[in-house]
Amino acid sequence: MSKISGIFRSAGWILFFGLCIILLSGNVKASADENDFKLNVSDVNITKDGSYRLKVYNLSPEQSVIYRSGNSGIAMVSRTGKVTGLSYGETVITATVIDEGTAIANLQCNVTIGPAAVSIKLTKTNLVLKEGRQKLLTTVILPLNTVESPLFYSTDTEIAKVSSAGRVRAVAQGSTQIYAFLNNGQYAICNVTVLNEDDYAKYREGISVEDILAEGAEGSDTETDPNEGNTGTEENSNENSSEGDPVPAENENTDTNAVSEVTDDNAAVTE
Repeated sequence: MSKISGIFRSAGWILFFGLCIILLSGNVKASADENDFKLNVSDVNITKDGSYRLKVYNLSPEQSVIYRSGNSGIAMVSRTGKVTGLSYGETVITATVIDEGTAIANLQCNVTIGPAAVSIKLTKTNLVLKEGRQKLLTTVILPLNTVESPLFYSTDTEIAKVSSAGRVRAVAQGSTQIYAFLNNGQYAICNVTVLNEDDYAKYREGISVEDILAEGAEGSDTETDPNEGNTGTEENSNENSSEGDPVPAENENTDTNAVSEVTDDNAAVTE
């Protein structure tokens, strides 16, 4: 009898430890899965009556998301994650991940609703850079309390690229323009000239950009911006021309190929 009791006790312990292992494995998996879910943004500014689409990444086909607003008087959110600004203020949008009828993760995005921009200017309208250098363009947007950010665009990314924050990177010698757009259609322009190291040294010595480019074209007919030839203008001043800052390490991710990318999932939605 004692032998049979010992067998049952051993089987009981084996079953107990087996259940513990299964439960612990399940908890670890649930925790790892929850950490895998990501919102496309954690903070976003939206103009009144403007919209922005939230999205949760790393969902399986069986999982779904329920969105809710902390204050539906400031911002409402649709079942697909489209947030619309209703009145000025701040609120939080919560995205709850559902799996087999159970909430397994809560993700939050801080939302600020503010006024739209009405006008924009760039503090630099002409910029001369040496190849491989960069410079951040500064904007003056009214009203000052606007939550809107401009969209930057380079007309020739083989000469100069611009990041979504307005950082211009000189790529190759030539001239291009950088535009800063508002949602209402207003825009500002900065004329950018990129020179190689030798030509930039000549420019710093006082030779006009126009003469430098004409020399480089070897007498070919090349149209240039008349402002580029004025060595005594603000283009040649410390404010509007610069060798530029060194390009940061690649992992700083300051540049894009042309403009800040706009998609349904990571940019404002225009009604």
